[in-house]
Amino acid sequence: MGIHALETKWADIDVDDENDAEEMVNKENYGFESAPDEFGVKSVISYSKNAKGQTIKITKRIKEIRIPRRINKEIYERKNLVPFNLNSVSMQGTSMVSQEDIIIDIPKHTMNWNDQYSDYYFTGSDINAIRATRDLKQKFRSLKDDLLDDLAPESVELNNKYVPPSRKDGDRRQTDQQKEDSTIRVTNLSEDVKEKDLMDLFGTVGRINRAYLAKDKETQSSKGFAFITYSNKNEALNAINMFNRRGYDNLLLNVEWAKPSQKER
Repeated sequence: MGIHALETKWADIDVDDENDAEEMVNKENYGFESAPDEFGVKSVISYSKNAKGQTIKITKRIKEIRIPRRINKEIYERKNLVPFNLNSVSMQGTSMVSQEDIIIDIPKHTMNWNDQYSDYYFTGSDINAIRATRDLKQKFRSLKDDLLDDLAPESVELNNKYVPPSRKDGDRRQTDQQKEDSTIRVTNLSEDVKEKDLMDLFGTVGRINRAYLAKDKETQSSKGFAFITYSNKNEALNAINMFNRRGYDNLLLNVEWAKPSQKER
């Protein structure tokens, strides 16, 4: 009888200390829950075993307070959407065929054009149908004018009519004079500017026959000045009025009439 009297009954142990609760080895808890009283408090009684194997009775008093809250109907419908594309076996929603890491090798650019050829090629960001067509037309027009200038003296020599020495090569002189009258000189350019940039900028005023950018022979960078020839003198004058002292590439452009060549002096 003395031995049985020293044993502790499970009903006499209450778990009120958090440290005692941490020492318990929770297995499958079993118990019951009472109905709420007049104050809305219900009792939840469960039984468990601690680390020593003793059965413990756990009594919890819980008061439920329900606060109604309004929610948007569409939000409620989205929260209760039935998941789609779920695996019928695992219900994880994973549709990957392979779980292995896929490594993508990005190819490096092996073709690097020199700066002296960069004016004749378009990069991926500069490809534009209208812009490319305009640049090609201007370049072909410039080549055509050069060809006509080279053939002009030959056409005069093939003529059987007598031409005075004072009038020989007169048409060519007149053409060269018209070109010089419609040629402007642009200075204070940055080293990074390209001929294509000048064509795009000054091409907004009128038709450009030729654009020449002075470049360094070794570095192929801009020397800071260029010559632009328009189809007529009025367009060249408009370019001077529009772009002179205008900011471009953090510099102020100086646009003026090009001086006559040394041959006629």
